Amino acid sequence: MELAAFLSFVATMSFTPGPNNLMALSQSRRLGFFGALPFLAGLFISFFIIDALVVLCLQSLQGILPRIEVPLKVAGTVYILFLTYKTAMPSGEKTAVQPGSGTLFMSGILLNLTNVKVILYMIMGYISFILPAYASIFMIAILGAVMCLAASLSNILWALAGAGLSRLFNRYEKWCSAVLAMMLLFSAAEIWL
Repeated sequence: MELAAFLSFVATMSFTPGPNNLMALSQSRRLGFFGALPFLAGLFISFFIIDALVVLCLQSLQGILPRIEVPLKVAGTVYILFLTYKTAMPSGEKTAVQPGSGTLFMSGILLNLTNVKVILYMIMGYISFILPAYASIFMIAILGAVMCLAASLSNILWALAGAGLSRLFNRYEKWCSAVLAMMLLFSAAEIWL
């Protein structure tokens, strides 16, 4: 395996806008970086859950992927549309009840488990780069962890951007919410392209 090609794939898939990154930005904009940590933790844990499921089921996934692709896309689209609605609605921060950390944690897990981009990222990473080049369980596990950690680092960076730019976002909340909602809608549409 050419390591540069693998790392380029990982960086491109991890750091480009997608549902996880946009919601990390949105959550930290509303709640601050530390307030968004339970959401980020849910994303982090679920990256490793998806990674383990992909590794354990890779052979059978290749056979059933065509049958489960549409239901996964539907679930992902519905959840992203729900997130779009939540993002587009004004927060009314002074009166809004902030979600509990357990709710945020589960929201992060649910987003990731229905995020077709993440599932395909893991499957393609293994099929295209890792498994053709390595037979060692140790190297397979290390490179799988690299994919998970890169995606998590990306979520953290997007969350830091959301927290760092929160004054700007709060000042222009309607516009920022509209842009984030449009980007989420694009993510939902991209699932079907």
